[in-house]
Amino acid sequence: MTTRTHAAVVVGVDGSEQSLLALDYAAGEAARRHQPLRIVMAFLWPLFVPAMGATGMPLDDRVIEAGQGMLDDAAGRMRKRHPGLDISTEVILGSPGGVLVDESGQASLVVVGNRGRGGFASLLAGSVATQLATHAVSPVIVVRPGTDHAAATTHPVVVGVDGFERTEAALEFAFEEASSRGVSLTAVHVWAEPPRSGSDELKPVAYDYDEARKDAARLLAESLAGFQEKYPDVPVFRELICGLDPSHHLLQASEEAGLVVVGSRGRGELSGLVLGSLGQKLIHRAKCPVAVVRGVGGSDHE
Repeated sequence: MTTRTHAAVVVGVDGSEQSLLALDYAAGEAARRHQPLRIVMAFLWPLFVPAMGATGMPLDDRVIEAGQGMLDDAAGRMRKRHPGLDISTEVILGSPGGVLVDESGQASLVVVGNRGRGGFASLLAGSVATQLATHAVSPVIVVRPGTDHAAATTHPVVVGVDGFERTEAALEFAFEEASSRGVSLTAVHVWAEPPRSGSDELKPVAYDYDEARKDAARLLAESLAGFQEKYPDVPVFRELICGLDPSHHLLQASEEAGLVVVGSRGRGELSGLVLGSLGQKLIHRAKCPVAVVRGVGGSDHE
């Protein structure tokens, strides 16, 4: 994956506390990356609402005017915090998830809060965050409650590695983030011990734990090799875990992390329809921001 150095960091806002937290985070990221910040508000006008208000002014125009005023205020605050930051704003009529997916086509990064109101409401239930994380072209960061951007850029980056092709994009993003932030990277690989059954007599299936661990270590080492050569400045720590639920271990790691990075599914007949269970759990429950990076191939086994 190659960072789009001239593309903007896009953030979706609706005036809610969580979206303003996402705005703070996105502005900090744009300033750190030396990239423009684009603040977007989207809403879908209900078909059953009259098009004209009591004043005779089209209601969508009035809503756009009010929304633009909110964005202008937000942009003003961010310019004071980050002098010199190139900031643009736009209110767009359309489905919030669809609008942000469209925006991702030209963005270096899209940032949203974990829940909102109005256009970005029900984010926790996944209507926007899941759609965005599943279909976005650019990486997506979902900002969790209590996120401190300063802390988020000084704590380690954690990345989940599963050995599938889609992990490569997540690894590239994770190494880029760790390098630019000057922090270490922890690569977590969880492998599952197979069920101990199968014969007619229900005897345990022979299982060589030590050999399985060696295989897991080999997979992790092979996944990291090229990136460690490309980013020699990044200290890398490896965690090999035998378990059934990777999300449990990544959620634990998120307590001390500045960012958790996971891959999303890529091409394929049914790929990209639903964000996997791992991504869902992290978006809803992680203790730090979560980056979902869409890969270019492979199937989803989260």
